[in-house]
Amino acid sequence: MPSPAAHAPERFIAIVKEIVGSEWNPPSVPNWPVNFTRPAADRALTIYPDRKNSRIVFTTASLAATDQRCHAKYTPDLAGHDGIDAWLADGDLDAVTDALGVVVRRLIDQMLPEPFGSYPDPVGREAEQLARHAQELARLTAQFSAGLIRGEPVADKATRITHLAQLTEQSATRVDELRGPATDPTDGRR
Repeated sequence: MPSPAAHAPERFIAIVKEIVGSEWNPPSVPNWPVNFTRPAADRALTIYPDRKNSRIVFTTASLAATDQRCHAKYTPDLAGHDGIDAWLADGDLDAVTDALGVVVRRLIDQMLPEPFGSYPDPVGREAEQLARHAQELARLTAQFSAGLIRGEPVADKATRITHLAQLTEQSATRVDELRGPATDPTDGRR
């Protein structure tokens, strides 16, 4: 039996097609991720559900240089639905068309970032940054624990840990976005 979101791409494609207009080519196969293209402008628009964070992720990129990307996210109100898949399949998408329109238009109107130049692997670059954040977070956490044991003031270290944890979360999100939609082994088994 197909998952509740089996027909959701078709519903979402219709909404996005209305937003972007006829200059963009809709996908030929309605599957997640949904991919619109605009060859005349060398642009692609990819949309997929982020099931872990219950949101929709939008990515625009150059057709020629896929390392040039911009991202946007939309988090719907899932009240009355069991998750993002159920919302996509049964939710009132017409009610959020205006909000989705703002997200999509802002994203496709953005200038794409410059190519990364000498660093050809943006995922590797971001993963290295994430690893540096994680190492620093581990070091600060150890200092914080040692300070607690020795009875030293620890409020300043706690503030630094909180800030670094936020940076780590942002880096992790960026790595996930660059990697694209994860393949969920449970898709289609509901």
